Amino acid sequence: MTDFYTQLIEKSGFDKALIRHAHDFAKKINIDEFSRLFFDTEPFCVEESGVLSFEDSFYPAKFYNALKNLALPPEKASLYIYTLLLEKSFYDFSKRIEDTRLFFDTAKRVRESAEEFYESQGDYGLYDYHFVANHVRGSIIRLHGFEYQYGVFEEKRAIILHLPEKADLTKENRLSSYRLARRYFGDLPIIGDSWLLYPLHQEMLSKDSRIVDFMGDFDIVSSEETTDYSEAFHVFGRLCDYSYNNLPQNTTLQKAYADRIKKQLPIGSGVGLLKY
Repeated sequence: MTDFYTQLIEKSGFDKALIRHAHDFAKKINIDEFSRLFFDTEPFCVEESGVLSFEDSFYPAKFYNALKNLALPPEKASLYIYTLLLEKSFYDFSKRIEDTRLFFDTAKRVRESAEEFYESQGDYGLYDYHFVANHVRGSIIRLHGFEYQYGVFEEKRAIILHLPEKADLTKENRLSSYRLARRYFGDLPIIGDSWLLYPLHQEMLSKDSRIVDFMGDFDIVSSEETTDYSEAFHVFGRLCDYSYNNLPQNTTLQKAYADRIKKQLPIGSGVGLLKY
């Protein structure tokens, strides 16, 4: 095992078995060709959400088409290939940013997404492999658990904030992350687009809720609602059935969402402009 993968285990928490599976899988494919298809693709604006778009997002169509022709489903094949491509990503990253700890923090997203898939399916994979590609490519950087990338908001350049599922929402951590974002991304507006910014959380949750406290960092500029409860996985985890009787209610947040689903009320998300 190379020094890089030792660091990936120690600093990003990757499981040795996952890395071993990735290297075994590489023997069955042309990994150099997949690397070329992945890294040689020019980024372009493809992902849009209302008034938001992600400047450095990219959709390497040839790479994804090649994934579909492999023996494994793309959810599994992408994880193994991404794990291998992280080594090249590390060297590209270190040419841009001296503090390589930021790289290994960002790489945690690949491991966390793999663990989420494993908890649900009993095997390794990535539900959101299109999105995680941006972490591997280096267009998204994790700073104190929050993730940032350049984007466009209302036709102007901005910084887009992403929140991983288990991000630390304590005020101390939030402020540390915002300060680092200013250091590495500059003084552009920081925009959050998340289920965490759903305005009705202020009615659903107590005033001392960390989610409500986090919402106070933003001026909410727009919101959306839906009665499609598939997005409730943020609260309940990946379930096949989000009907009321099938929902865990182990936390205050879960109880609040279960109550809305029982009453067939909508859930939603919000877009906010960071005040800091």
